[in-house]
Amino acid sequence: MDKICNVPVAIPSAPDLILDLLVAHRGMLSAQSLCRAGALMGIGESTIRVGLTRLAGDGKIERGERGSYALNRAGPALSRTVDGWRQRAAQTTTWKNDWLAVHDAGVPRADKTAWRHHRLALTLRGFVPLQPGLHIRPDNLKGGLRAERDQLQGLGLSSQALVFRLADLDEATQAAARKLWNVRALTADCQRLQTGIERSEKRLGTQPLEVAVRESLLLGRAVIAHLIRDPLLPAELMSPAPRVALLAVTRRYQDKARTLWREWLTRP
Repeated sequence: MDKICNVPVAIPSAPDLILDLLVAHRGMLSAQSLCRAGALMGIGESTIRVGLTRLAGDGKIERGERGSYALNRAGPALSRTVDGWRQRAAQTTTWKNDWLAVHDAGVPRADKTAWRHHRLALTLRGFVPLQPGLHIRPDNLKGGLRAERDQLQGLGLSSQALVFRLADLDEATQAAARKLWNVRALTADCQRLQTGIERSEKRLGTQPLEVAVRESLLLGRAVIAHLIRDPLLPAELMSPAPRVALLAVTRRYQDKARTLWREWLTRP
């Protein structure tokens, strides 16, 4: 895996590249522009066009006039989760030491795709195992249990999993639950990604445009992947300062990156 400013980055698949660009652009992009972007990443035109057909068929993007496409903002929940990374900090509320829990011991594992979606839903919503088959997260997200159940199911949580609020744990279990997240690693990751973003931001304006847009996309998607997986722990478990700082610099970086991409896409 390559690195940019000490941050590991990976070349996206054609569908992921298309979604990334449509999320960032917040409007219509032509198939021709998306194919140009694919070429910049070493992805062939036929592969991009197959990706467009697949995403449109899945309801993740919408076709417009003259071969243009846009993100379907009423489409699958995962696309909306990626699209909503800028609002992550506004999703939390006061924590009262209770937990949200998912019990999935009875969920069948035979359907590998369904099981993968189930596990991804838990990861994206910040759940970690307390015991085998029992995953928890702090009950500190706006909307509480009902909203969380909807979010999980929209992301692919198995209908056979139980989602409920967990309270009144004994002292030992409560203490163990509070230590489930590696706060030191989460903090270090935020700080490392912030440093990488700031280093890249300083040099974007001095690089050839083609180099700058490629770097900004690869680095930006690596940082946003971290942000959408951030468990949004309450301040009692982890200081929000590293997350808030990373979110602020990433917003600024993405605004500059969008300007560069618009310039590059309009060039002949």
